[in-house]
Amino acid sequence: MKTLRVAPDGRGNPRLESLPLPFLTPGPTATPEDQKLTPDPGNMSAVRHMCSAHAATGPLETVTGSSERRLFLVVSGTIQVIVPDMRATLGPGDVLFLDAPGSPEAPVHIRAATPCSYLEVVVEPAWLPRGTVPPLMDEGRRTAYGSPRLLRMVSDGVVAHLSSFDDLFSAPPPHTQAVKALSFVCLSPSMRSDWHTEPGTSLLIVLAGGFEVEVGGNGGRRTLRAGDVCLVEDFEGQGHRSSSDGETRFAVLALPKDHLWSQGAERTDEAAS
Repeated sequence: MKTLRVAPDGRGNPRLESLPLPFLTPGPTATPEDQKLTPDPGNMSAVRHMCSAHAATGPLETVTGSSERRLFLVVSGTIQVIVPDMRATLGPGDVLFLDAPGSPEAPVHIRAATPCSYLEVVVEPAWLPRGTVPPLMDEGRRTAYGSPRLLRMVSDGVVAHLSSFDDLFSAPPPHTQAVKALSFVCLSPSMRSDWHTEPGTSLLIVLAGGFEVEVGGNGGRRTLRAGDVCLVEDFEGQGHRSSSDGETRFAVLALPKDHLWSQGAERTDEAAS
């Protein structure tokens, strides 16, 4: 995975630099230094809202003045960021942090180099990009042209089921969704969890490695790779279990129980009845 930050240089113009992220690193391969980098709860909650977007090839936006501080999490396709004298291309699982305003003389150009989909997360001024810079690794990842695996995990009160989550990029208006917290996790290779439920709704996007989830109901066992997303609403019953294929990194957005896609599901049910 690649993590980049658009930050001001010594003259106040935007430049590209590596982006450290506050990974929580459980597992036997975590070093003492890793364990010291426990994310600050205040930093985790310093987020405002998110939106999901799909775009055809072409410009996404040109920043020439003050702008909200935003993280772009690439789900599919490729996104290119261009600042004076520098440019970079990001693919599935990569992260871009827009942390510097452009200017008419030194704009920030963000464009879709191919048709793409991504999650955009607006963070508070207090959110700090600190932690570790993930290493660039050769790994089995979906190509920019591959379709992402979008899943939804829901419990019926007894067992959880996995189904497709194709409406991630077709949420009803308003398209922005409040976010309660944002966290980043790095799992050691071959970590496994026992059956468990979750305390709340979360949207998980894999950034690197492989994250396998298993449920007792429909859907069985699935493996998520870089750029794949799972909406988790498994609050009761048997729960689910998970394991990591290689060192695995992912981001987790904590959402309120009443979110855009639950409302959309309710409206669909009402229309069907």
